[in-house]
Amino acid sequence: MNKKFVTALALTTAMSVSMVSGAFAAAGHANVAAVGTASSNSFYGVSYQSSYSLGQTHSQIAVLKNNLRAWRAYGSNESLFTGVAPITSTSGTFDQATKDNLIVFQRNKGLTADGIYGAASRNAMHGAIGSSPRGYVRIKNTTHYTNYNDTATGLSNDGTYKLDHSFVTPSTKTTLDQIAASFYGTYAKKLEINDASLIDGADTPEHSSHQDGKSVDVRNSGMTADQEKKFLEIAVANPNVSQVLFYTKHGLTSSKIVVRSDHADHFHLSTVN
Repeated sequence: MNKKFVTALALTTAMSVSMVSGAFAAAGHANVAAVGTASSNSFYGVSYQSSYSLGQTHSQIAVLKNNLRAWRAYGSNESLFTGVAPITSTSGTFDQATKDNLIVFQRNKGLTADGIYGAASRNAMHGAIGSSPRGYVRIKNTTHYTNYNDTATGLSNDGTYKLDHSFVTPSTKTTLDQIAASFYGTYAKKLEINDASLIDGADTPEHSSHQDGKSVDVRNSGMTADQEKKFLEIAVANPNVSQVLFYTKHGLTSSKIVVRSDHADHFHLSTVN
């Protein structure tokens, strides 16, 4: 991350840090404004809203204001805000300046620019300024794979908890890049990367085993049997892959493949580091 941006982020998040509780970190949002649902709030003992909009008041809105100020101050982003007043209030009230600045951010990230902060905007903010205390990196769309967590369908399917399972170790991300590039080179088909870890590797009600940044699901939706077999071949040939859970071995004999009947709709990929 750019050094100037880190400095700006440290200054603008000072207030948000003061409001952070242990539960805030456990919810996997770190320094980015959090969203939540009744289910996730119950699990973590927090009271986040699923979205924040004009006129509402909540402690996370103050965090959002800090996030937006930091992003606006980064690099040449200020040029995107022509005619848009800066956020000056540090309160937890969602004012017009917050909405206007959020719309600029949403438009830049290709989101629906409605000025409402929800899971999609949270995910994009994670990608823009989220800082993992574990050193994890966020999976971003590439020419070879898609972060399913960021798609409209993925966001809809995660309506129960609205958590961002998009973080992996740098080494795991390199491994995903290598596997996806090889698979794409054969079929010109992007892989759909699904649940990995939260930004801080915290426990999650959906995946108790996805906490180390080295566990990730790859969806097999739309794959033929030959494509599934090819994915397995590519994965087990990678030296950083330690195990792949799937419902069948497709005739392969690698000990890295573990047959699990409950993994018919995705591969669970684990890496060494």
